[in-house]
Amino acid sequence: MRYLIDGYNLFFKIQQNVLPLQKKRAHFLEDLDHEIAALNMQATLVFDSHQTQAEIFPSSKKMEALEVVFSPENLSADLYILELLSWDSHQTMLVSSDRELTIKATHLGAKTQSIEEFIALILRRRAKSTPNAQNKAELRESDAHLKRLLKIFEKKLLEDENA
Repeated sequence: MRYLIDGYNLFFKIQQNVLPLQKKRAHFLEDLDHEIAALNMQATLVFDSHQTQAEIFPSSKKMEALEVVFSPENLSADLYILELLSWDSHQTMLVSSDRELTIKATHLGAKTQSIEEFIALILRRRAKSTPNAQNKAELRESDAHLKRLLKIFEKKLLEDENA
């Protein structure tokens, strides 16, 4: 099954504060590529091109397991996704919570899945791929280490709230 993912639809669902966009998008792509690779999935993530950087042809970047595509000039990511599906929707799962896009994709023969369903799928597959917890040796953090981590998380939470 090929996964065709509405890039910014997923990105903005996961990332609450998106500034600076390029830096957070790069981290997001690395994390998603790692998850996709670990689960042995095939996925293409489609983003809108920035008007000043758009090219006649779509630009793409191949990561370990994820292909990242920026739509061509004068074509939104949604329209480009529909164009891709019109060529080949066989064994394709569109991942988007954009209702209009998913309806059109279904008419083209693609299967659809919401962003929430996709994230749940990744979490289920990750849980299945990790060794059974009973077979693992129990690891326990020291109380001092837990207190240190708690302070770090509380500090980060306060920074995020004040930002």
